[in-house]
Amino acid sequence: MKPAKPYKIYIMQYAARDTHTSQILLGDLHRLPVGMAYYMWALSNGEHTVVVDMGFTEEVCKMRERSWVADPAARLDAVGIDPAKVEHVIVTHMHWDHVGNYALFPNATFYVQEDEMAFWTGPYAKYQVFQRSMEIDDVVALVRHNYGGRIGFCQGTEGIVPGIRVHRVSGHTKGMQIVEVATASGTAVVASDASHYYRNYQEHTPFTTLHGIPGFLDGFELVRRLASREELILPGHDPQVLQRHPLHCEGVAVLE
Repeated sequence: MKPAKPYKIYIMQYAARDTHTSQILLGDLHRLPVGMAYYMWALSNGEHTVVVDMGFTEEVCKMRERSWVADPAARLDAVGIDPAKVEHVIVTHMHWDHVGNYALFPNATFYVQEDEMAFWTGPYAKYQVFQRSMEIDDVVALVRHNYGGRIGFCQGTEGIVPGIRVHRVSGHTKGMQIVEVATASGTAVVASDASHYYRNYQEHTPFTTLHGIPGFLDGFELVRRLASREELILPGHDPQVLQRHPLHCEGVAVLE
């Protein structure tokens, strides 16, 4: 098979909030102030474009009392991507802050781990401890897209397009998945919420919203094994990500 052309990864922040360490590090009692960034990612090499996660809408942002930074559609436009032309969207997991803008992508297939969809349409979804992390309308929308043939179900490790693979890690959710990307700098990993912050995987400490601690810890190890080096790991919510990579434009960094 012809090697994939290297991808650029655009890291796009669209929202933010103020929180504290006791909400991001399991077992932390210090309550030290920390910021949280909300990201989407776009992977492009001139031949293929893949969007990773969809963020949430401004309406949900207000309801959830987050700070709106920029419209996700505007972020995509800033990197030259028309969401109506995107054919591949990877859903790392089905929490509310990762699946809210499905309407932006009318021609995309949404790739999700099979057991992730099964969990959010199964017996445990009725419990508030899980419902607080999702929006029912988002889950119903993905179910409808499945009936329309627009869900690509993944089982473990799957290739999406040349140079991009997903890997199931569990931990944060039943079917949490990470994204392996071939870049000019080496193999990068969009960890998304397999490691919300650099500190999560560096200190082997899961986030406080979790499906299972062993899955989180195994995910940390897989992220590190896949990435060519630590600089190529992209956590899901750490504000430092935009500080560690060159800015493409305001609110958007790029990893090449």
